Amino acid sequence: MIDNDNLILKKILYRAKYRGCKETDFLLGNFFAEKKDQIINYGYELCQDFLSEDDMLIYDWILGKIDGPDKYQNLLTDIKKFNKIF
Repeated sequence: MIDNDNLILKKILYRAKYRGCKETDFLLGNFFAEKKDQIINYGYELCQDFLSEDDMLIYDWILGKIDGPDKYQNLLTDIKKFNKIF
């Protein structure tokens, strides 16, 4: 029997690391790999939704060029802290 949570986690980790944009690959891939045990705290669905967003939008949200959607604020804050972007 396949563990559904484990499969979802693997998909999230893969999507975080292989985005197509090296900058977001680095920022997101390292964060999600390091925090993989805490991803459930954000919710798998929220993480999947976040990783479905456009790379350049995510990059701009992380760098603070534009405000990200409210539903991602906790995740974005933690990604910024992890990558030491203030």
